[in-house]
Amino acid sequence: MMMLLPALAIAQSGSPLAPPTSPLTASEGGGGNPSAPAAFKPPTAADGEAGGEAGRLPTFQELFLFDPYINGTILALSALATILFVYFLLSINSRSFVPGSFVDEVTRLVIRRRFEQAADVCRSHRRVFAAGVIQRVLESEARGVKRDHGSTLEMIETEGRRRADLIWNRISYLADISNVAPMLGLLGTVIGLLYVFFGLETQSGNFASKVLSQGVGRAMSTTMFGLGVGIVSLVYYSIIKSRTTRALAEAEAAVHSIADHLQQPAEGATVEASTADEDSEPAPLPSKSGRRAADRKA
Repeated sequence: MMMLLPALAIAQSGSPLAPPTSPLTASEGGGGNPSAPAAFKPPTAADGEAGGEAGRLPTFQELFLFDPYINGTILALSALATILFVYFLLSINSRSFVPGSFVDEVTRLVIRRRFEQAADVCRSHRRVFAAGVIQRVLESEARGVKRDHGSTLEMIETEGRRRADLIWNRISYLADISNVAPMLGLLGTVIGLLYVFFGLETQSGNFASKVLSQGVGRAMSTTMFGLGVGIVSLVYYSIIKSRTTRALAEAEAAVHSIADHLQQPAEGATVEASTADEDSEPAPLPSKSGRRAADRKA
């Protein structure tokens, strides 16, 4: 009886050499313990596409729509900076500040002492920078007001500085835009962070992550737009500033050249004086007998 008990136990449990069933094998076959962990599955192509879609960079339109009001203002400033840059690029140059034909005509009239005609030429070239600087001096000479060279140069320097300040004030708009655009971007950053801080208090779960992503996206997009427009505007300003400096230096040299001719004698008077000197002959010296007769009479 005792010998039959082990055989009966083996018949009920199955073969004594069969390995125990693993939870992994049982889950793959659809049987076994339902609470056992599922088998590991390698990533498929569909999983890779889903991950790439979730990790891609946002487009320009999506970045703009994070905060269309501040980003729209920044883009409007960028358009204004581009328009100003093109305008200054076409209007600030040597041809508009000191054209060669104007300088030659005014110099020729000043040498001939035709100050009124030279002043008329300056009035007809009001858009020329050098014309406005030298016009007051020529009008003073036409009225007969005599000035020394130092006073003439002082008048030219005062008028030139006044007109140059107007030019610098105009191109400073580009520098202002390069400062304002990053400040607007910083304002958008602060608004985005406030949106995150106060939004997370009232949301939880998936809604909290959405609030966080929208707030950080708004902060980063406005900062990117502001810095981009600020950098471009600063490059615009540097280019225009160099052109303005070069044009003003050429205008200053031309005006000082005209002022030097104001102190020289007239071209016709110089020619007449040299001709009179050549035509005049020295008076003959009196002879000894003539000098003795003059002494006796005296």
